[in-house]
Amino acid sequence: MNNNKTTLQKIKYTFVTFILLSCLPVFGQLTDTLPYQPSAEDIFEEELLHDMDEMLNLWYLKMGNASSSAVLSHLKDDATAHTLSDEILASRIAKIITPIPLDYNSRVKRWIELYCEKRKRSSSAMLGLAQYYFPWMKEIFDKYNIPEELIYLTIIESALNPTAVSRAGATGIWQFMYNTGKAYGLEVNTFIDDRRDPYKAAEAAAHHLSDLYNIFQDWGLAISAYNCGAGNVRKAITRSGVKGKPDFWKIINHLPRETQNYFPAYIGVLYLMNYHSLHGIEAADIAIPSAVDTVMIHKPLHLRQLAEALSLDIEEVKLLNPQYKREVIPAYTSSFPLRLKIADAIRYIELADSVHAFQHDFFFQDMKVYEYIFTGVNNPDYTRQNVYHYVQKGETVVTIAKKYNLSVMELRQMNNLKNNTLKLKQRLLVGYTMKRNNETTPHIADSKTTTVATTTVSPKPANTVAAPPDYYVVKKGDTLSVIAKRYGFSVQQLANYNNIKNINALSIGQKIKIPKSK
Repeated sequence: MNNNKTTLQKIKYTFVTFILLSCLPVFGQLTDTLPYQPSAEDIFEEELLHDMDEMLNLWYLKMGNASSSAVLSHLKDDATAHTLSDEILASRIAKIITPIPLDYNSRVKRWIELYCEKRKRSSSAMLGLAQYYFPWMKEIFDKYNIPEELIYLTIIESALNPTAVSRAGATGIWQFMYNTGKAYGLEVNTFIDDRRDPYKAAEAAAHHLSDLYNIFQDWGLAISAYNCGAGNVRKAITRSGVKGKPDFWKIINHLPRETQNYFPAYIGVLYLMNYHSLHGIEAADIAIPSAVDTVMIHKPLHLRQLAEALSLDIEEVKLLNPQYKREVIPAYTSSFPLRLKIADAIRYIELADSVHAFQHDFFFQDMKVYEYIFTGVNNPDYTRQNVYHYVQKGETVVTIAKKYNLSVMELRQMNNLKNNTLKLKQRLLVGYTMKRNNETTPHIADSKTTTVATTTVSPKPANTVAAPPDYYVVKKGDTLSVIAKRYGFSVQQLANYNNIKNINALSIGQKIKIPKSK
């Protein structure tokens, strides 16, 4: 009886073993087909690389490095594995004099390799930008009596791009979220986003970091709180159960995943700023003017109006004044700063009245809808029209807000959105335009945007700085219709004068001859 039972058990064991062995190839196939799950480090690095790529596309970087002799033309990124000596790296970090507590480990090494080996071109570009931004940032941080090397956080936050916008809507060189920026005096409205003003944002960041240090009495924790908020750092300290004085490394596993890499990446940047030359990295050439002055503007001024009146480079004017989202200084009831090269600032002061009069009606046609906001006076000749956008596949609140020069919070408030979730084909209010009451103008609509077409009376050139030019150079966004309206001609007149067969085929940089008379 016992022998039969033993035999039966052997048969069962053999059968189960056979079944399991048969299934092994299937399990292997299932394992092979599981989707790749990126680590927290990979996700964080991807965001850093995205910011670097955006920074390298800035026009003033391209301008400064167009020559074959430029620094960037001799640098190559290297994505291969590196074996930098742990002993040497640790020794170098130990020699950096700073009140910020520094450690060296594999987490820190990853970011040193990213900045000093894998992305040398990006690091060279950021070193070039640092020569423009960091000297005056250090003065601001010194005023708050906090370590000046905290300004290197801007490299992680935005790669020193003042118009950077994160997927969450954080904006500017210091990447302030809407509410945090408001708490530190950064104004955000339809025309101005102080988060994009490097000077005001640096002042707010210094104040914020000072407050965070006063809370935690540790720079590693204060830097972490800048990334994830003081509340999340407090929760991490509580969950860690740490005894005695907490620091970043004691609570790291209880912090949000991104923040676990934030402080180690900062140490990597601090290493770059101290030892970049040992890795063959020098500052790139940057076409940003250093001799700049600030003029207070007391009347509304369009940046393109200014640029055309004084023959300035509009991209340079926008670079020096990134806070004006719609390229308009809305000085209706209060004054606003304008930054220009010193020589250009002097010319503006001398010719201010003529500059403001230059083609005013043309440049401020779209501003009529907003004048009531600033002056409280309605224009009876115009009716406001809403402009709508219909959500397309792949679009987010961030991409749509950026397209219409809005902040994420503005877009949400205009449409009563409780969060950033959108539906395909959802209709969003994205702005306004004005229609003359005596005009019968059709709606121009496509699958993405609904708006109202308006016509403009051609401006008179009286009291302007410059007479109509011999030709106009086509810029991004220009159409023959826009150019014709600007100089008081019909599209057909301008097309015939320039022998243009296809009025929809203009190219950026193309010269359009302007007739001397109609």
